[in-house]
Amino acid sequence: GRWTFAIDIGTGRQLWRTSVEFDPAVARAASTGVINRGAAIYNGKLFRATLDAHIIALDIKTGKQVWKQQFANWKEAYVGNSAPIIANGVLISGMAGGDRGARGFLDGWDPDTGRKLWRRYTVPGPGEPGFDTWPQGNEAYKYGGGATWLTGTYDPELDLVYWGTGNAATYNPENREGKDSLYTASVIAIRPKTGEMVWHYQHVPNDSYDYDSNNEYILADMRVDGQMKKVLINAHKNAFMYVLDRANGKL
Repeated sequence: GRWTFAIDIGTGRQLWRTSVEFDPAVARAASTGVINRGAAIYNGKLFRATLDAHIIALDIKTGKQVWKQQFANWKEAYVGNSAPIIANGVLISGMAGGDRGARGFLDGWDPDTGRKLWRRYTVPGPGEPGFDTWPQGNEAYKYGGGATWLTGTYDPELDLVYWGTGNAATYNPENREGKDSLYTASVIAIRPKTGEMVWHYQHVPNDSYDYDSNNEYILADMRVDGQMKKVLINAHKNAFMYVLDRANGKL
């Protein structure tokens, strides 16, 4: 979480090491500890998140910073530790902090300039589809969890990105009136160019047990009921295996 390294794969020699600078208070505040789950590489740049809720691009040859963008305020429980991905030319990044009341989202970035292209919240707000699955008399959705702290999967055939979301917050379901709390504990399928949600499948409605649905999703072609299907497979941590149709999210 504190450095980015480049190693010569032929000799093991370190080519460069770039430090990640952040306020020491960030490490004390982050419930995750000082960790990082990896980087993405594209067109001569390396992209990674930082603990204090930034996305940075480094020159792959030198380790020098090309651009840096803040995606949230770490003082509001947001953490950057997940590996971004490139999908159809768009850099897509997630966040952590849902257990502490952060509202989950994914961001799409221009990898060349760092310009933000879109944001897709995993907890819908007023007037958005799924908002009726949250309490209507308060602002629970603003602190609803649904973090995106493990990396998603890109399907170039269907041009869809599949990303798992974390548990709903708070854990006490009474605070959410026992409602389903979309799109937490779900997998969502989005268009990488726009962030448009094409479909969702909620593994655990009204998740109050930290089951999450963040585990990586595997693309496969397999025979189902005698027909070959393009499917999405997930081994969920509450001991179930899910096989979904990649085009529509049907079980």
